[in-house]
Amino acid sequence: MRWILALSCLAATLGAAVSPDTTAKRTRAEIEAGLKALETKARTAKEEPKSPDGTDKGKGAKAIVNDLIIKPDELKRARAELLRLNGYRYLCGLEANVVLKEEYNLTCKFGAYLCSVIGRIEHTPAKPAGLDELVYKKGYEGTSHSNLFWSSGPDGLTGSVNGYMDDSDASNIAKVGHRRWCLNPAMGATGFGQVRGYSAMWSMDASNTAGKGEHIVCFPAAGFWPLAYWPNSPAWSISLDPGRYRVEDNPELKVYLLGGTERFPQDTKGLKELKLTDVRVAREGMGIAQCVIFRPEVAPKRGNRFGVSLPVKGWRSAKLEYIVEFY
Repeated sequence: MRWILALSCLAATLGAAVSPDTTAKRTRAEIEAGLKALETKARTAKEEPKSPDGTDKGKGAKAIVNDLIIKPDELKRARAELLRLNGYRYLCGLEANVVLKEEYNLTCKFGAYLCSVIGRIEHTPAKPAGLDELVYKKGYEGTSHSNLFWSSGPDGLTGSVNGYMDDSDASNIAKVGHRRWCLNPAMGATGFGQVRGYSAMWSMDASNTAGKGEHIVCFPAAGFWPLAYWPNSPAWSISLDPGRYRVEDNPELKVYLLGGTERFPQDTKGLKELKLTDVRVAREGMGIAQCVIFRPEVAPKRGNRFGVSLPVKGWRSAKLEYIVEFY
């Protein structure tokens, strides 16, 4: 069993703007080469685990110091999650050079520890009785600035990014906030921390100044999309910079199953229009503060091609239209 919890804040300031135009141009070979390059880069990363400063100060802190040390195996898992995060960002056309920041790793470690003490994931927990004040404050900083994840197994970190990107359970589908933080164009660094089955991913970083721009970030992105990066059966989403683009609260969104036709979007006569559920527009400040969420009735399979049509004010035409092909 797994649970995830996202947080809300003012949207970060959002380089070249991302849009379906940019991702649709890539071939399958180019996509695979890009993902391979990210793996190669990740293998050369050299971050060393650090122990938290001051955890031997204050009443009761010595008893929990082992839980607050970032162990080598945890750092290895954090690097694997970072690679997964950068893979999703690359596929969506975003800059995929997010790095681990030591300070964020440490703060997320404290946040995960605080969640383990209270026995649940919560962004703004009250101070548990008997917990050292310094540990609580550092943990609260972690929980209130991070996506949170819990797994019933001992390892609450592995697979957490897939969980954040899925984000389509009943408690999260209204906002897909985890996903929007992961795909925030302004993100330049993150951190991961875990204690037992609880983990945190630092989400409120806006250090990527090159991430500024009038972005449209689609999940899945226009063009080819690998099923290896399609967790479970997630809802689809389109995040649009609200400073440039406007989508009505009840948009006339359409998704077609295309088969082998090349007629979309010029001619949709005879195409199978798919039933959509969970259609909504979320405007909370989570990454890009305007996000269209929807779930087509057909779960993608290898070779499926879908056409998406969404009325957007500010786009070069009345509708944003693009094709996604799964492989």
